[in-house]
Amino acid sequence: MNVFFDVQGTLVCGGTPRPHAREVFAELAGAGHDVYLWSSAGTGYASSAAELLGVEDLVFGCYSKFAPPPVTVDYAVDDHPNLVDRYGGYTITPFDGDPEDRELWKVAERLK
Repeated sequence: MNVFFDVQGTLVCGGTPRPHAREVFAELAGAGHDVYLWSSAGTGYASSAAELLGVEDLVFGCYSKFAPPPVTVDYAVDDHPNLVDRYGGYTITPFDGDPEDRELWKVAERLK
């Protein structure tokens, strides 16, 4: 399954990476899912977020939300429900910078 994660508010808050992104992405990859990042701020921003999160080796691609990606979106994870409603997936609680945040683990649980 192709799993697309939004960046701002979902994985990053004001330059602070959401905890457990690497562990969750590794678990998703181990379960056979392909992980992608996309952002309304563009492909470059999504790529920078992959570096910030330390997940470049676990992400299959980074895209803008304004152009259709070259692969099917099977599952969307976003802090706004519009793309989740469109593609199916999980509307995640927005990340507020809390270093104890464990919200990403809910995505891994849903995709087991």
